[in-house]
Amino acid sequence: MLKIKNKAIISDVTLRDGNHAVNHSINEKVIRNYCEFIEEAGVNIVEVGHGNGLGASSLSIGRSNISDEKALKTARSALKKTKLSIHSIPGFSRIDDLKKAIDCGVDIFRIGTNSTEIDTTFSQIEFCKKNKVEYWGVLMMAHLVYDKKKTYLEKVKFLKSLGVKTIIIMDSAGIFLPNDIKNIVSNIKNKFKIRVGFHGHNNFGCAVWNSIVAFLYGAEIIDVSIKGFGAGAGNTQMDVFLTVLEKMNVKTNFKINKIYELAKKFPKILKKEKIQYKNPFSEPKNIMSANYGLFSGFASKVDYFSDKFKLDDIEAFKAIGSKRLVAGQEDLIFNILYNLKKKK
Repeated sequence: MLKIKNKAIISDVTLRDGNHAVNHSINEKVIRNYCEFIEEAGVNIVEVGHGNGLGASSLSIGRSNISDEKALKTARSALKKTKLSIHSIPGFSRIDDLKKAIDCGVDIFRIGTNSTEIDTTFSQIEFCKKNKVEYWGVLMMAHLVYDKKKTYLEKVKFLKSLGVKTIIIMDSAGIFLPNDIKNIVSNIKNKFKIRVGFHGHNNFGCAVWNSIVAFLYGAEIIDVSIKGFGAGAGNTQMDVFLTVLEKMNVKTNFKINKIYELAKKFPKILKKEKIQYKNPFSEPKNIMSANYGLFSGFASKVDYFSDKFKLDDIEAFKAIGSKRLVAGQEDLIFNILYNLKKKK
């Protein structure tokens, strides 16, 4: 076992990534109730918002139940020690959205986009820098730059040149295996003096172990969600991940029993607000999705249109995979599946 030098910083993405699983219907009461639990449990960071982040609520992507402003203010009022973060994808979000987020008391601004387009984060990072707020760079769909040339190192270098001191490697498709994570994190840590985080998806059932490997090889920030609640097959399961850390004798200040209590109550919290809880599980469609390198958040849209057009969902994922869609192109799913139905 590697000697563990770093401390685990836990970033809870349940109230953001989990929004994908319930068509972005998480409301004010759920946010307040959840944040009160997280604050008491001692979790470091909680991320709040539409599944695609700040400013993403729309007809094509999905409407949020409440505005970004109300969601962030509600979370802020319940948090004291736990930091509040947002996910911001240029194109969905604008500078005006960042200004509002600052006014709402957001602590951490995670600025990211698909890894191949990371240069589009420049203006938002510069804005955060100018306004002296904490900003991180996020390499979404990181598998798109995981190649023999190690293109991801060029993307990290670019972000570092902008003054970014923390980067998150986001396995948006749930395609990475533990050895991939070992290579990525160790190569970044060996080449750059920069803080690294990891965001996993569980399409191949590897999210927890990928997160453990990332931590062992130097990643300090690990994204998790309660019961793994998130897009597609879900995220790294917080209750499992923290228990594994304890089994590894990693000292943390989290109240693990409070996390277990939240895991039991979370479905009830949603049910009380008439939000149907979706237990994350890697179904064949999620496995196919990862195999084609597709964004995990596509699952609900593919479900809907497959049912509407009476198509097999696995066949639907094959059709979408052939077009190599990336996060943010949800509006094209309808066209692809409509055309597939016409061919039949």
